Amino acid sequence: MKEKIKEIMDYYGLNQKELALKVKVSSQTISDVLNDKRNAGDKIIQGIIEAFDEINPLWLIKDIGDMFLDAEKMKAINDKRTYENLHFANLEELALFCAQHEDALMRHKVFSNIIDKNAAFRVLKLVKGYDK
Repeated sequence: MKEKIKEIMDYYGLNQKELALKVKVSSQTISDVLNDKRNAGDKIIQGIIEAFDEINPLWLIKDIGDMFLDAEKMKAINDKRTYENLHFANLEELALFCAQHEDALMRHKVFSNIIDKNAAFRVLKLVKGYDK
């Protein structure tokens, strides 16, 4: 784990203090791991996974695969992050978003189970009061 932490620090150009801030541990904890005074515990591993979405958890924990997730997995992570942080001021904004992202939303089981194809556009038409 020590070598992987060094590799992460080198790749991102981080010193011990900067990594500690990102991972939400003390800089002394990072120093102790790098100087073989302690093992990297769950808190450090979890902190790295949370702070660096593109780091492959299997590489970090089990040395399986590459350091970084592939493009498809990163897209899934970014899509999830996008959908988790949505806030709409009104129904019109929600309907417009759904109409613009309908294909992506339909790939998520929770959406595909409650709306049918083109439902978002029909709602938008109702909200805006127009037909196209």
